[in-house]
Amino acid sequence: MTKVEAATAVATKLLAAEDAVDTAMIRHTQLLEQMVEARKVLGVSATTGELAQVRVCDAIAALSEARRAVMAAHAALASVEKKMDLRVSAGLGDKPEEEPKRPNVDLRAVS
Repeated sequence: MTKVEAATAVATKLLAAEDAVDTAMIRHTQLLEQMVEARKVLGVSATTGELAQVRVCDAIAALSEARRAVMAAHAALASVEKKMDLRVSAGLGDKPEEEPKRPNVDLRAVS
């Protein structure tokens, strides 16, 4: 396996990992939406299933952290790619220019 083939394999797996986290976030937000809709349809109080909804929100927050970590890994790998002058990620998807800034917000405090 050449250096370019190895780097391309890593880039392909990285993009698959990013996609998996995005898909998981979508599924969890759809689950939360369905839970709220079901509660309305069933005509039960907001406290019914509230703990389950909080747990789904916790999962979404954890997935957001996972996505941030994968994006940071992407940025770090882009730096390695540049240092090694491999240029394999062109056409494999967008890559961040720099590590995204982490917002200083506690979503639990907002609710």
